[in-house]
Amino acid sequence: MKILAPEQVRALDQRAMKDLGLPAAVLMENAGRAIADAIVRRVGPANGRHITVLAGTGNNGGDGFVAARVLADRGFKAEVFLAGEIDKMTPETALHFHAMKKLGVDVRVVKEPPRGPELQNLRRSLGRSAAIVDALAGIGLQGELREPVRTLAAQLDGRYRALVVAADIPSGLSATDGRPQGVAVVAQLCVSMAAAKPGLFLGDGPKYWQELEIADIGVPAAWIAATEPSGQTIDAALAKRLLPPRDDQGYKGRFGHLFVLAGSPGKAGAALLSCGSALRTGVGLCTLGTSGEIRGRLEGSIPDLMVEAVRGGASEIKRIEKLLLKKSAIAAGPGLGTSASEVDLIQRVLAMTDVPVVLDADALQILAGKRDMATPAAGRLVLTPHPGEMAVLMGKTIEAVEADRLGSAQQVATELQAVVVLKGARTLVVAPNGQWALCPDANAALAKGGTGDVLTGLIGGLLAQGLALFDAALLGVALHSLAGQRLRAQSGLRAGLASELLDCLPAAIAALES
Repeated sequence: MKILAPEQVRALDQRAMKDLGLPAAVLMENAGRAIADAIVRRVGPANGRHITVLAGTGNNGGDGFVAARVLADRGFKAEVFLAGEIDKMTPETALHFHAMKKLGVDVRVVKEPPRGPELQNLRRSLGRSAAIVDALAGIGLQGELREPVRTLAAQLDGRYRALVVAADIPSGLSATDGRPQGVAVVAQLCVSMAAAKPGLFLGDGPKYWQELEIADIGVPAAWIAATEPSGQTIDAALAKRLLPPRDDQGYKGRFGHLFVLAGSPGKAGAALLSCGSALRTGVGLCTLGTSGEIRGRLEGSIPDLMVEAVRGGASEIKRIEKLLLKKSAIAAGPGLGTSASEVDLIQRVLAMTDVPVVLDADALQILAGKRDMATPAAGRLVLTPHPGEMAVLMGKTIEAVEADRLGSAQQVATELQAVVVLKGARTLVVAPNGQWALCPDANAALAKGGTGDVLTGLIGGLLAQGLALFDAALLGVALHSLAGQRLRAQSGLRAGLASELLDCLPAAIAALES
């Protein structure tokens, strides 16, 4: 799903008005009707049931007035609470306000924060409603909600059984970064005009809505498609487009050779998880370079995997060069260790190759202590930190990273000229040019040690097959999420293991191929 910034959507609206001759009032009519239609699809026929609309004096309020008028015309008992002065409305909003009133919709003008009987009347209306429309603020919000809007918005905190529908975005939620501005409406459904907005997915945004519907308000689909997105969601449709074609006439040499640097005494499983997931991406060959102490134990654990002992140090240069020969990509870090030998190994690998490299876990800890080692690999790095590793990379606290996940990822991506995959409940993928994507599917079934190692192998295997850095990261995250959904379905939120996530990958990939 394409995500457009508020200013991009406003520019598209202006273009529709200028180039197509569509008045703002027509776009508002389309938006309000989309809200009304969404409500009817979910709550069913009117049968005289009650609808409450909370509206402001801006364009978002105009969407709400149209919805109230359309729903009243369809047999609902509509009641509107207007927060603010009627004479402060935009002309288009005023037009729809008066059209709504002429149809007999009840309007209560709220100029001050409601208290006593006024507050009781508001709560009574909300309590008996089949649906409530939040049209108080929308995407143009600057700063915290002001009274009386703030008090009205505060009522929609999940206490009512009605379907709460937000016009464009829950009022009080920043459309840019998802930060609640003091108070924010909690909605079941967002009807977002023309395109989804970043604030729905970033920051705390996902806590304030459950379902999203994109409304066609009259902006041509071709214009939206041609607009460079602010961001995008990572989903099955995206994965299907990115999955590399597989020719029945192909052979292993055509599908890449991944070199994985992973594993140490006590952490051999991380190496096996990374290599196992890489092999499932369809990479032609995979070689594991690991500690000599555990090489013998790992050899044969995955019959499809070649295993070599590798270590750092000046005496190992020739051997490292030989091992790197003809490799298509490198994945390094899971369970690797961070001793002087591993520091030297990572530094040499980054300097001696010209292939894509994905760094995770211990390799990120090594990089954090010596960031200049990334310089020779600039433009061919994928970093996959969790928030703790990102905090170390940036010299910040985890809390600071989590407070601005997108900003943190963009900073590191720019500084190190790397694609950054910031893992978490909603994993972010950010490119050095600022392009970003987000996986919207939070899944507690993936909150287990080893699932990150699986992701490293996925991205490494895709890089070895020739995918661009950003595309490999997007597809890797998508496959990880799709397999995670299958793991959740079979094992619930707690019982699934990272090793079982591997077993879910083939079906997830096959579903995309079919």
